[in-house]
Amino acid sequence: MKHLVKLDLNLLVIFDAVFRLRNVSRAAEALDLSQPAVSNGLRRLRAHFGDRLFVRSAQGMLPTPAAESLWSTVGEALARIEARLAVNQAFDPATAVRQFGLVMTDIGEVVFLPPLIEHCRMHAPGVSFRTSQLPATETIEALRSGAMDLAIGFVPDLQTGVFQQRLFDTRYVCLVGREGPSRLTRAGFLAARHVVATAAGTGHHVVESLFEKSGVAPSIGIRVPNFLALPMIVAASDMVATVPQPLASVFGAMTGVRMLEHPLRLPTLVIRQFWHERFHEDPANRWLRQTVHALFRAKRWPDPGREGSEQRAPRARVR
Repeated sequence: MKHLVKLDLNLLVIFDAVFRLRNVSRAAEALDLSQPAVSNGLRRLRAHFGDRLFVRSAQGMLPTPAAESLWSTVGEALARIEARLAVNQAFDPATAVRQFGLVMTDIGEVVFLPPLIEHCRMHAPGVSFRTSQLPATETIEALRSGAMDLAIGFVPDLQTGVFQQRLFDTRYVCLVGREGPSRLTRAGFLAARHVVATAAGTGHHVVESLFEKSGVAPSIGIRVPNFLALPMIVAASDMVATVPQPLASVFGAMTGVRMLEHPLRLPTLVIRQFWHERFHEDPANRWLRQTVHALFRAKRWPDPGREGSEQRAPRARVR
C-alpha cells in the first residue's frame, strides 16, 4: 500500500479516461473537468511513474508500453469500483449526462443511430454516443473493460464471453441502379458485374464465400472496405450490390438506386446486441439495452421491389 500513499487516486481516473478516449479534451468533458486540470493530472502522473505514459499523434494520445501495462490493472479495477457504486442506484435518462460507447459497423451507424438519437432527443437529452468498429476479439475486451457499453449488429463470431439478445432477423437483398432490371434471376445475377463490401471483422464475409461457390467471383468489378460507398457506385454504373435489407431500405430513399429480391439463397442475418456480464446489472447499461430492444424488436423495413410498402420483421426472441 506504500505506493498508494504517495499517489492521489483521483489521478488514476484521469489516466483511465485519457487511455480510453485517446484525447485530453474528450477526457476532460467526460469527467466534467477543465482541460488544464486533466493536463496537470497527466503531468503529475508522469512525474510519479517516471514515464511519458502518452504520446501525441495523428491518431490521438497513444499509450506507451508502461501505460498499457498500468491500464491492464487500473482500468479493470476502476470499472469494478464504478459498477459496484452504481448498483441499486437509479438511472434517470431524463436527467442523466452520460456518453455510451457502441461497437457497430457503418451499417449499424446508418440503421441504428438515427432512431436511437431521435429517441434520446425526446427522452434522454443528456445522453450521447460514440461508435467504434472493432473485430470480435477486441470487442469482447472493450465490453469487459467498460471501454464500450454495447455491440450491435450481425457478429456471428461473437458467441462466447458476453451476454446477447436477439433484436430481429433480416436478409440480404440486391441494390441496382434506376436503369437496371426490375427483377433479377439467378442467371442475370451471375452474369452481372458486382460491387462487394468486404466489411472485415463482421459476419458479412460469408457473402463473398458463397459468391465464389456460385461462380460470381470473376465478375466482381470493385471491392470496397465498407457499405456506405455502394449506393453511389451502383447509381453511377450497371453494377449490382448485395446488402442487408435494413441498409437497402435507407439507400432506397436515395435517388438512383432500387432494392430487389435476391435470387441466391443466402443465410438469414440475425441481428443482436451484446454486453459483458460485468455490466448486466448496471442501471445505465440496462436502460440502454432495454431502449435498443424496444426500438428495434419489431422494426418494419420496406419490401424489395415494392417501394413504399412495408413488411414486419420477425419478432425478436430474447436469448
